[in-house]
Amino acid sequence: MLRGDCPVVAHYGSAAGELAACVSAVGLADCSDLTKLLLHGPAAHLRQLSSRLAGTELAPGGAVYSGGVWWCAETAERLIVLCDPRLGARLHAVLDARVVRRVAVSLQDHSSDWSALAVVGRRARDLLADLGVYGSSGDPRCVPPLTAHAMTGADVLWLLESDRRALALVPRAHAASVWRTIDQAGQAHGICAVGQEALARYALIRRAADVL
Repeated sequence: MLRGDCPVVAHYGSAAGELAACVSAVGLADCSDLTKLLLHGPAAHLRQLSSRLAGTELAPGGAVYSGGVWWCAETAERLIVLCDPRLGARLHAVLDARVVRRVAVSLQDHSSDWSALAVVGRRARDLLADLGVYGSSGDPRCVPPLTAHAMTGADVLWLLESDRRALALVPRAHAASVWRTIDQAGQAHGICAVGQEALARYALIRRAADVL
């Protein structure tokens, strides 16, 4: 299965079974095909860029979803931008044009050297608490939307999109070990590896539930 020009796993045998796991328990998915860009520069310049492109200024640890793109402030000087690969080329061009006018800001594409692992489903919050992503309190309200939590010796950034979905950004060299750690902790919660078909269907279910 392709998303844009990127090959992805459609399913691991049964998309329906994987969807059921997300609905009742938790799924683990490889979303490394996402476009992953990093803007680095003076805080004032990045605040201006995020204000114009995302509609808001972001404090360190803040994240906002706008126009199909996640804008995430790792620090005051580092802004991570994530989107579907089908939007990636256009977004890269837009950001490149903006950066050219701000020579103090650099744009780097980490799509190939950062992996992205998604934890999705009804019990995602419980699993993240067990992993320590929420800190000692176990309360997601005590950590920012973009929070760092090292795993298996790897620096991992967690984007807490909602109480039922989180995305782990990890150096590609450590992705397999982080996947195994999440999978092992998730056994108590009925974890299942899921492909893109189940992820897409589950996202539709959640959007419908939000509307209702």
